[in-house]
Amino acid sequence: MHIYRLSLFLMLFLMLFFVLTGCDNANLKDQKALLKTNCDTNQRCIYNTGVKVWLSDKNITPETPFSIYLDLPAHLKIDNAKLESITMYMGFIPQKFTKEATIYKSDTMVGICSEKNMLWQLMLNLSNVQTGDQITHFYNFYVTY
Repeated sequence: MHIYRLSLFLMLFLMLFFVLTGCDNANLKDQKALLKTNCDTNQRCIYNTGVKVWLSDKNITPETPFSIYLDLPAHLKIDNAKLESITMYMGFIPQKFTKEATIYKSDTMVGICSEKNMLWQLMLNLSNVQTGDQITHFYNFYVTY
């Protein structure tokens, strides 16, 4: 009987430990992702390459369509782009930008999760058509409900 109680106690302790450290790891992942850019989340961002990124709305909610906008210098082109949740892994969502006048636009949506405040990251891979140099920009935003 004593071994049973000890086993039960250890199992509960380990479960509590993993739940608590899992939450801490999510926060740590958010903080690391936020260090990849000098821009404030959900705000218009202008990178040192001249690339501008912004959202259609500063308050994004899950399962609600929104748009991501890009303004690129003429010598840069989009190679690919994807959204990925940083707070909790949910795979990634490829982004297809279409040009409207001088602005690129991607209509998109993210799924709902058990976390009420999720950090998402746009990974934007560009290339310089003059030099062939590859450029990657990260744009972070929160989705809340």
